[in-house]
Amino acid sequence: MWLALQDRCWTSERLARHGLPHSPACVLCDQAPESMQHLLIGCLFSRTVWHDIFSKLRLTATMPIVHESFFD
Repeated sequence: MWLALQDRCWTSERLARHGLPHSPACVLCDQAPESMQHLLIGCLFSRTVWHDIFSKLRLTATMPIVHESFFD
């Protein structure tokens, strides 16, 4: 999580910034470009994982719907 907050994870977005070969689509859902924001809160797979974590901890939380441009 610390690496994600520091924008240090090698997402396709970051690979592109460094001119490295990459596939632009999210490897988990193949529905959107892969970025940290998408991987943490936008990806359907990730949202399911967060839901499962909250359920195991018996927490009631609703994942926010955040537009990607919010992070620009």
